[in-house]
Amino acid sequence: MGETLHAFYQHDPAFPGGAKRTGWGHAVTTLGEGTWRHLRDALYPDFLYDRNGCYSGSAAVDGERMVLLYTGNVKAGGERRATQNLVEVGDINGPAGGYFRRSPANPIIAGPAPGFTAHYRDPHVTRAADGSWRMVLGAQRVGGTGAAVMYTSEDLEAWDFAGAIEFAGLSPNAAAAYMWECPNLLRLTDEETREERDVLVICPQFPDVDECGYIVGTLTGTHFAVETDYTPLDYGHEFYAPQLINAGEGALMLGWMGLPGRDDTPSVDAEGWVHQLTLPRRVRLRGGRLYQELVLPAGADMLVERFRVGPEPRRAQLFDATGAAPLTITWTPGEGGRGTLALDKGGLPRWAECAFGEVLVTADGVEVTAADGEVAFSSAVFSTEGAPWQRLDVQ
Repeated sequence: MGETLHAFYQHDPAFPGGAKRTGWGHAVTTLGEGTWRHLRDALYPDFLYDRNGCYSGSAAVDGERMVLLYTGNVKAGGERRATQNLVEVGDINGPAGGYFRRSPANPIIAGPAPGFTAHYRDPHVTRAADGSWRMVLGAQRVGGTGAAVMYTSEDLEAWDFAGAIEFAGLSPNAAAAYMWECPNLLRLTDEETREERDVLVICPQFPDVDECGYIVGTLTGTHFAVETDYTPLDYGHEFYAPQLINAGEGALMLGWMGLPGRDDTPSVDAEGWVHQLTLPRRVRLRGGRLYQELVLPAGADMLVERFRVGPEPRRAQLFDATGAAPLTITWTPGEGGRGTLALDKGGLPRWAECAFGEVLVTADGVEVTAADGEVAFSSAVFSTEGAPWQRLDVQ
């Protein structure tokens, strides 16, 4: 049997007709099968400390024990209060899809550390090398710049503030963001050097754009010696807030094919939903860079096409059954066995440099990888009135 994957995602059952009160949806699949079973919501904002939203977080497994950690959001009198909270999970693989009991000790972190604003959220929890637990949170300094802060724990319940992660060798671009959301901190083995490295994924927010990228290096305490500077994790039009978990020497990842505050898509009026998750991806560290492999669904009705790029220009168009072509992919060769791959969605291009090799294109939303996963693109492309995707024409 394949691996069982539980996905918890931001879900608002009143959307789009009621006031925004986001909880956690829950679905389960067998990895690679392509079918999901949707279960009852795991969390709904009905406690005093999360009444305006159960925001993002992560899961942690300690032997037979499984917990969820999330940010509770309260907005009152024009002010925000953010707390970190713990949920005990029972019978996760049972017919009901688990039972979720908030800890009576909540909130386990009652507010931001000194020097930080109430923009303090999205706990990601992993084991440290010494067997203890470490939590990384997205944060905003009082001065209005983004940060990632760390906490440590022996039991997942009592957490000590370790400090903000300080970087040596980080370019000023990501550091200038007004907020870092949805951090992920995990340790991976580099397939080329066979050495372990720390990987920090962050979502820097700027006044006019939201991004997602990663940094590779060595974390000692809260000091991060950067070896690979901030690099986009995905080059597409819509990719944000991924969740990564260790899987062997690499990781398994799901991303959000959407962006904050951008809910105006054809699915809202037509079907009452907005945004989607990417395909699961296997992520590995190679030569200080992250490579991504799409886990293709065996049983799903999805267009999957491949073509190769090399020393000659190429152009591909994605057509739906009505004959419309809402996406164009172009390849411009360069020097040294490399070139530039570009996706154009409605006149909005996104591009990245990569090596010659195979380009894999999947279409539900559109996900593209190239050069053995050196680059990936996620774009929420909609066909005409829900018409099925028909073909990819490559020239």
